[in-house]
Amino acid sequence: MKINNKILNESLHKYVFDNDFKVYVLPKKGYAKKHAYFATEYGALYNDFLEGDTKISMPLGIAHFLEHKIFESKNESVFETFEKLGASINAYTNYFSTCYNFSTVHHFHDALKHLIKLVESLEISQKSVEKEKKIILRELIMHEDQPQWLAFKHMLKGLYKKHPIQHDIGGSERSVKAINCDQLKKCYESFYTPDRMILFVIGDLDPDQVLETVKASLSPEFMARPKALKIVLPEEPDQVVSHFKVHKMDVKMPIFYLGIKDRVFYQDPKKRLEKAIVSKILSELVFGKSSDFYETYYNQGLINGTFLSDYVYGRTFGYTAISAESKNPREIKALIEREILRLKEKGLSETIFNSLKKKMIGRHLSSFNSTQYIGNTFMNYYMKGIELFDYLETLQNIEFDQVKSRFLEHYDLNYSTISIVE
Repeated sequence: MKINNKILNESLHKYVFDNDFKVYVLPKKGYAKKHAYFATEYGALYNDFLEGDTKISMPLGIAHFLEHKIFESKNESVFETFEKLGASINAYTNYFSTCYNFSTVHHFHDALKHLIKLVESLEISQKSVEKEKKIILRELIMHEDQPQWLAFKHMLKGLYKKHPIQHDIGGSERSVKAINCDQLKKCYESFYTPDRMILFVIGDLDPDQVLETVKASLSPEFMARPKALKIVLPEEPDQVVSHFKVHKMDVKMPIFYLGIKDRVFYQDPKKRLEKAIVSKILSELVFGKSSDFYETYYNQGLINGTFLSDYVYGRTFGYTAISAESKNPREIKALIEREILRLKEKGLSETIFNSLKKKMIGRHLSSFNSTQYIGNTFMNYYMKGIELFDYLETLQNIEFDQVKSRFLEHYDLNYSTISIVE
């Protein structure tokens, strides 16, 4: 299947196997760098699942732990194997997925064979698991020394009572210590399955040759794996857990995160994308660098260049986060509240909306000159149930009335919290 986008002048080739394993190839003629992303839709959110009628709960951070063990489970050094081919390999776990990827100029097909071989098997022992725990625990301790991370984490815990978005991707000291070899094998067998996994490739490549390499490299054992088990997520109430949290720490300047919890969700991926784009426009329109708020209080010295506003979302959660360093976070919180009330009375600027929309369209078009940007964006959208080419068309069709309605719906500080580290 070939999906064309005339505005971007790009074509995406999609292949779906009988077991629902998917391969996507986006050819980029004349580009030297080539990238491959082999990923499973299994991330830090997915700790509870059903096996038949039995609910199984895994320790927090197990998806991230499993990513570590995929790299450590092979006899040879994974990094050395790819370095010999002139390729750079990496991996990451986020809330939605675990992804293994490489980039290279030469020997792409050889590197792709090694990537597939790396991910489609797991070799671990309890001894190696215990060794890995020490490494991961050191990572978690490093996070706890970062004031910005602590402010962000406490914001999420203030917003969410049950949803696992409130937890660190790496888990906690207690949960990491509880992980064992059998649990890791169970999660690998349950979610590193063809129906849950995809391969995305971008670069100056022939799609048919890529598919031939993939077919020749995938093992019969991997392709015969049963479908993934059903993920279950808890029902999250609309109300926040707390409106205010202060964490005392030795910092040069206080840091705050103010979060506004989303309460509106859609099963339809296109409606979900539309809401996300509108929300991101709003975060820039109300508190972004081009807003009256930013200009006024930046000039007065009450905020600095660290002041940021953004909307973050997934299939089952969403929030607007406003953050900054500030000598007086409480005063900034009061000013934010006042600005929201002022704009609800006065109204938003359609002129600024039109300008922001044009900038976002231009930014998206120019970003397609970067193969790495396209690869990362594709993976981000796919794990949220969104197609890569849908973004531009959806953005172009956003109307000012949608932005006004969303502002009144979402910017309700009864569903907000502020976390301060000082």
